[in-house]
Amino acid sequence: MKRPGTSWLAVAFALAVAVMPLRARSADISDPQLQAQMDLLDLQRIAVNAEHNILDTACYRRFAVNSCRSDVARARRGALAIIKKQELVIAEQQRLLLAQEQDRADQLRREVAAEQELERQQRLLERVQREEQRLERNQARDEQELERQARLLERVQHEEQRLERNQARDEQELERQARLLERVQREQERQERLQDRAAQEQEALERAAAQVEKARALEDKQAQHAAVSASAAGTAGLQEKVRALADKRAAHAAVAATAPGTAGLDAKQRALQEKRAAHAAVAASAGAASGPQERERALNEKRAAHRAAVVVMPLKAASKPVARDPEPTQADVPGKEAVYARKQQELEARIAERERRLREAKGSQAEPLPVSP
Repeated sequence: MKRPGTSWLAVAFALAVAVMPLRARSADISDPQLQAQMDLLDLQRIAVNAEHNILDTACYRRFAVNSCRSDVARARRGALAIIKKQELVIAEQQRLLLAQEQDRADQLRREVAAEQELERQQRLLERVQREEQRLERNQARDEQELERQARLLERVQHEEQRLERNQARDEQELERQARLLERVQREQERQERLQDRAAQEQEALERAAAQVEKARALEDKQAQHAAVSASAAGTAGLQEKVRALADKRAAHAAVAATAPGTAGLDAKQRALQEKRAAHAAVAASAGAASGPQERERALNEKRAAHRAAVVVMPLKAASKPVARDPEPTQADVPGKEAVYARKQQELEARIAERERRLREAKGSQAEPLPVSP
């Protein structure tokens, strides 16, 4: 038989063993009331086990140990069954509570997931909107770039058309200047022909005047001869005859001076040859000249030679040496020649300006188009 002191050790050990599942179960129950009820049931189980352990230990003092222990075990099972039923009820309540909490947690997770999905959809929508705005800005910028390129192309086309119009206008101006130059040359040739004709008419007039003067001198000579004959046939004295002879000699000298003889014809022929040589030299210099200044100088030389050969030297003094005029200056040039020289200079300046503009236009067309900023 065991000693009575050992029962208390068994009760303490049973209490320690019973407290361990109590602590384990307390971690699974979240409701404080259910937890308090479960703790109370655990204490009741501990108390029942302790009480029945004492009773079971006391059965060793009796005669019928096994029957006593059976009765104690049956009573323990009945008390523990009642506690177990209460624990099951509390466990069902805990299970329902946990299921509700799980449902609430699931609902919360679903709500959080829905909110997160809404936020994600909102962010995605904002991203799509930003992308659409970016595409719209890019499209607007591309349209502006296309419009700028179109304006630039139109400006280049306008510039090309303007250059073409300027070139056509310059060509028309050159043609007009060429026609004006041709007209001035024709006018100059007509003036030269008029001058030649006037010189020929002047020469014819001088020849006619010389013939009239010769005829008048011949008539004077015949009158003097008649006067001398009349005075010689009368009763005039010697002095009268000497005076008549002197008058006759003077008349002969005047006729010889006024009427050109063989020497005058030679001088006239020589002057004509000099005039032809001067004309040939002027024509050669005018043909070799390439610019307006050379042609103007040749024309001045021709006029000087003509003036020296025809105008200055009179035909009645052909036997005398020809006195040539000095070289005409710019002030002696007639108004038409000055106008012609000025127009010629303006034409050359315009031709040089047109060539410069054409070179600049070709240079600008050879360059590439500017890149859009």
